[in-house]
Amino acid sequence: MNKIDRIWAQARELFTSAIIDGDDFESVIYRGIKLVRYEGIVRIYSTDSPFYDDITDSFIVDDDFLICVKYHLRAKYLRGLDKVERMITREMNGHKNHKRITYLKTMRETYLNKYNGVNT
Repeated sequence: MNKIDRIWAQARELFTSAIIDGDDFESVIYRGIKLVRYEGIVRIYSTDSPFYDDITDSFIVDDDFLICVKYHLRAKYLRGLDKVERMITREMNGHKNHKRITYLKTMRETYLNKYNGVNT
């Protein structure tokens, strides 16, 4: 059994994953990651945008599905934190809208909590 097949089996066995099977495909979604098996080929997608991004090649960093999910979520939350930090800096140097700054700080706190949740 190769790495992608082990990840597929682990994702299907998770109690908290959503299994969505059609007539000619099988799929499972867990924490924003969708695995699809069609004609014996497994592909992994990120559901962060309306057009699912194929992350199969970058996703397989380990044999354990949950570890791969952790790596993916860490990177996602760090990108979000970086984006919010740049927005805070821009707002502080530009308009200085206090409501917007408060909102951005709340977003930063949310990303930090999510990032810390993944790391525990």
